[in-house]
Amino acid sequence: MRYLVVSDIHGNLPALEAVLSSPEAAACQAILSLGDQVNYGPQSREVLLRLKSLGARMLLGNHEERLSHLGDPRLAGYNWTLLHWTARQVSGPDAAAILRALPRDIRLGRLLCVHAAPGDLYRLLHPRDIPAVLDALPDGVDTLLSGHHHIAWHIRHGGRAAVNPGSLGVTEDGVGGVAPFAVLDGEAVAFHQARYNPDDVARAYLRSGCATAAPEMCRIVLQNLRTGRYDSISSLVRHVAATGDPGDPAVWRAADLTYPWDEPLSTPEFWRKQEDTL
Repeated sequence: MRYLVVSDIHGNLPALEAVLSSPEAAACQAILSLGDQVNYGPQSREVLLRLKSLGARMLLGNHEERLSHLGDPRLAGYNWTLLHWTARQVSGPDAAAILRALPRDIRLGRLLCVHAAPGDLYRLLHPRDIPAVLDALPDGVDTLLSGHHHIAWHIRHGGRAAVNPGSLGVTEDGVGGVAPFAVLDGEAVAFHQARYNPDDVARAYLRSGCATAAPEMCRIVLQNLRTGRYDSISSLVRHVAATGDPGDPAVWRAADLTYPWDEPLSTPEFWRKQEDTL
């Protein structure tokens, strides 16, 4: 069985469609999506329905898991506006049914699929962590597929292998407008990238109202899509937290004026420019 392996699509439908249109994807018999299909991007519902229509096997990621805990006080306040906007977008019965059915892991023979680490949706693995994780895998598993960390890897240790296809929807390897994915054919792993236009995502942000609901977060995600800069989304969140209470929209507006954006514009000015130029 030849698998198309994707992860961390994050509501980026143009990137997903670019991958699905590639000849490498067309040659696969099945699709594995390793979680975080939703949030950050403006088209989470469309991503879920597209994958479902193709019979893809999808995993629960930490972003999907958070959607089931929106009443948690830790997910309140302006800093979680984008998550709550995503929740409303996927609240219809079609997308909601998909979300309810997502498993935490998938076992396919000697293959184990998880989102982040076995038994933990939130643990951010790094290459240095992989040998110990592989040593702890159950008997009969020799390949671990995982995402969550947005950088791709293929690491062998002790007769086992760990494969991360990279984030299809939010790349962090310094290249913008590309959607990474992997093809798994038996023990052979091949990494690929499909090109797409981040301006299509910007148009969807504007058209959907997402950029109005969470303008600063949408801007930093779009900047990431255009540059592929590592850790850019987290850098904005840290900057806001250093400015004041991230739950206060006034703090975000103040932080917006001091954050080192690629363009020296306030976020309202930035989105007006997108409306005028796209």
